[in-house]
Amino acid sequence: MKNKFLKIAALAMAFLLAFCGCSNKNEEDEEINPDEFGWEMLDISLVVDGIYVNLDISKLTAASVSKVTDETVLEEQYYLDLENIITYDIRSAEGKYGAADVAIIRPKEGFAGEVMDSLEMRKDDRINEFLNYDVYDSYSIAMEAEIYQAGELVVMLMLSEDDKNTAKELIDHYLP
Repeated sequence: MKNKFLKIAALAMAFLLAFCGCSNKNEEDEEINPDEFGWEMLDISLVVDGIYVNLDISKLTAASVSKVTDETVLEEQYYLDLENIITYDIRSAEGKYGAADVAIIRPKEGFAGEVMDSLEMRKDDRINEFLNYDVYDSYSIAMEAEIYQAGELVVMLMLSEDDKNTAKELIDHYLP
């Protein structure tokens, strides 16, 4: 647990340094307060990177995780209407080495419900995928996947219970 906390703290420091480095103002002129970050400043990819740094998954599962960016895949396999999304980071494990899927999406105002429904359909697809091929406990991980709102974000965590808890802590840490 202490090791995970140190990783989270290191990631938080990296975020602050990255944010400070992109500022046009002199760092000595203005002190940066993390509580003043807005949704526009939140780097969702940095949050997802941090989640995967802290996962306790097999090397094979970790190696099979890839970022989902193909619009056709997002529309046909995740059922997302990209016109209703401001930004996102979706990562998915190949499946034959286990489940370790994370989706963090910032939908446009009024579309969070539709995005959640889309991710529920994706969850159902993954459950069916692992029904007869349950490697590394993928079926129960898919069954227990959580889809929820965190501020302006819609989150899907298809991870083990311990990994979900760690991911939630990290997500909560970054919320503006």
